[in-house]
Amino acid sequence: MMKKHLLKIAEREELVELYADTNDLRKFGVAKILKVSDVFVVVANIASTGMYDGYSLLYMDSIHQMNVNTKYIKKIKKLYLEKKQNHIEFVDGNDDLLLSFLDFAHENNFMVSVELFNSGYGDVQGFIKNLEDDIFVISMVNEVGKLDGEAFIKSAAIHCISCDGEEVADLMLVYSDMRK
Repeated sequence: MMKKHLLKIAEREELVELYADTNDLRKFGVAKILKVSDVFVVVANIASTGMYDGYSLLYMDSIHQMNVNTKYIKKIKKLYLEKKQNHIEFVDGNDDLLLSFLDFAHENNFMVSVELFNSGYGDVQGFIKNLEDDIFVISMVNEVGKLDGEAFIKSAAIHCISCDGEEVADLMLVYSDMRK
């Protein structure tokens, strides 16, 4: 069972290569496991350059492989430490890891990117507004950095949610400039 191994890795605070893209079985990300539930995993992402790359919430079932103690992980860890990168603490304030992740993104005003149904893309990008039953609401930000309506998304449609990472960094900069 993947959960048991993820919990051990989280306890040891190891970095791991996570494979969760069924469209490209060679694609993986390097991350530190922060929290694990029966359904979800919250990770702190590290880019291939050793730089901070935000956080992700993944469905446990989407993880099909993980590698530990590789030379690549050792390289990324060295770069991360040498570049003095860090992630703020993820506080798990709910019994439901999805709610905790949404609260975390909302409280830190992190822009999120939501991938739906394993599409391979950030289908909806913006800021968490609120949660209503099993629907959460995002204030969407368009490609030029302007607020552009709201999206109501069923929790069951989520394949992955990322926040404050490279994929939304440029959009966040444009959004910040538009607000000045």
